[in-house]
Amino acid sequence: MTWPTGTILEEDELLSNLDDYASSLQVDAILVLGGGVPSSPKDPPTYVKNRCDVVAKLIHAFQERTTTNTGVHHPSVVCLSAGTAHLPQYITPHNGLPLWESTASAAYLMQHPTYPIPEKHMFVETTSYDTISNAFFTRSTFTDINGWKKIIVVTNEFHIHRTKAIFDWIFSVPNTENGSSPNYELFYLSCNNVGLSNEAVEARRSHEQRGEKNVLENLAKQYTTLKSVLGFLTTNHDFYAANKLVRQSMGDGNDEKRSGNLLKLSYGQRQSADSSSGSSLIQDGKIV
Repeated sequence: MTWPTGTILEEDELLSNLDDYASSLQVDAILVLGGGVPSSPKDPPTYVKNRCDVVAKLIHAFQERTTTNTGVHHPSVVCLSAGTAHLPQYITPHNGLPLWESTASAAYLMQHPTYPIPEKHMFVETTSYDTISNAFFTRSTFTDINGWKKIIVVTNEFHIHRTKAIFDWIFSVPNTENGSSPNYELFYLSCNNVGLSNEAVEARRSHEQRGEKNVLENLAKQYTTLKSVLGFLTTNHDFYAANKLVRQSMGDGNDEKRSGNLLKLSYGQRQSADSSSGSSLIQDGKIV
């Protein structure tokens, strides 16, 4: 089985032909996007757990291939995201510090009940708060420096198209004007939307479609170097622009208009302001 560069592969297709894909594809790294408040230090949201479960199965298939072929490289796994920009973070009770979403995903993968991933292959990105910064900080702190060029990007179906638009943009621009092309090869893995009600998924899809359109029609055309993307983040982004961070810290932000309740629930919002309580709105095992 072949997985063409730049295309989206669905979870069911991958798992139905897992050995074939693992045998035909050699990658440097797998990026597991975050996207919601964990319920404990080792429990990301259900839909993120599903991303991790699929990655654990894929890594296991790669490991089996590695044991029979010493020339095969074992890919690194990078869990992404410090937090979700418009939601309070989980606070760890024992030290009062925020829990990065990527830490919860890494803990789940390293302690996976079926296919635990060795810690030497695990990395966490702890600077990003949305998909654009996921891509920017992953490239600037991991892939450019390590020379990882062939990369699988993993998220859920409701998020995959905006993710592809953003990563195609960020991973194709040169560092500066007249710089050379970074020559990345990206593969996109779309995991099933488990753990969310149909209403929450539709709210999320609508949000993602608006974001994808903005990337394709505006951002990718305006910011055409990695340096200019950094400029965009540090002047326009609520979590990286100094003036906006100062206003937010003083209660002058615009958090209330950010998103509706269903959308916030799809990111793991809890019933109370106590992020460590672990109480989400759950019905029939799904966030609603």
